[in-house]
Amino acid sequence: MSEKMSRLDRLRIVREWQAYQLGRTDRTIAELEQREAAAARAARTLPPPEPSWKLSVLRAGAGARPDAVHTGDCGMGGGSTRPMTREQALRALTEDGIPACPYCRPDRDLGVL
Repeated sequence: MSEKMSRLDRLRIVREWQAYQLGRTDRTIAELEQREAAAARAARTLPPPEPSWKLSVLRAGAGARPDAVHTGDCGMGGGSTRPMTREQALRALTEDGIPACPYCRPDRDLGVL
């Protein structure tokens, strides 16, 4: 091959290679955009974090009355519970006289014994 390639042929080869690289870059960008969109959808569908404390409520007669204070992951609260902040749980145990759950013992975690 003693013939030399013309400058025009070399530029066409370079352009073809650049078009190939641009296509790869576009595919990678599209793939990353899809991953980020899927991650954003997954983040939006996560359930809210469970409360640290909750109050179980008994529904009887004229209305609901507080039953016991529980930790957020306790399953003994039954179906009717209300989320509480740490301060509300402390107040319920100390000032309002609401008992602590005998199973999850939120009074230990709150430092009220």
